[in-house]
Amino acid sequence: MWWRRRKQSTNQPGTRSYGKWRSYADTVEGSVTVVDRKDNGQVYEVFWVKTEAVALEYLRRREVRQEGYYVIVETPYRNLGRDMVMIFDEADGTLIEIPERTPLPELRASPTYCVRCGYPILPCSHFELSCDDPDCGHPWHTADFGQSADEVILAGWGYRCTKCRSAACRACYEATGGENLTTTHGFLLEPGDERPHPADEIMLRLCWLCRSPVTIFDE
Repeated sequence: MWWRRRKQSTNQPGTRSYGKWRSYADTVEGSVTVVDRKDNGQVYEVFWVKTEAVALEYLRRREVRQEGYYVIVETPYRNLGRDMVMIFDEADGTLIEIPERTPLPELRASPTYCVRCGYPILPCSHFELSCDDPDCGHPWHTADFGQSADEVILAGWGYRCTKCRSAACRACYEATGGENLTTTHGFLLEPGDERPHPADEIMLRLCWLCRSPVTIFDE
């Protein structure tokens, strides 16, 4: 989990916080805003609103595409936050929900940021190849995660194209259903190539840019 709890204020409602008088607004747009930059590089953008419903609605539509950046909305009851992975309860980092990621206006090639949504991808060093036959003759050996989609998204892991090296996040594949998914026909060989084809179908995720198979991003 990327979220790290910030130092909690000991102030109570109606006292001063971050050098300003704390006042809970009806909307986030009407709230006082404080940007708290820590020595370790983490940044906390803090608002104060009257209800959790307003806080949650705002966090659902607020994009955070930067690692170590946290949007915190404090209420009289509890504080909610969003980082680049999830919406959480700030008291203990408990997951509240995994918000949707808004696609970029157009695909943007990058080896470390998802080309569809622009969110960073973290490397995963422990995985297994989809095909464990070293003599199958596949043009590509691809790998996918054994963990659930939510586990992959929360860890920040993702994929990289086997051809153009563009990155992709799991959240975008989940959000688009069957789009950019295929099976072992992605391993079709050139005419006249008689190398053996895999016996079982293997699901492949395809690059958003060039539609080549992707594999786990591990570097």
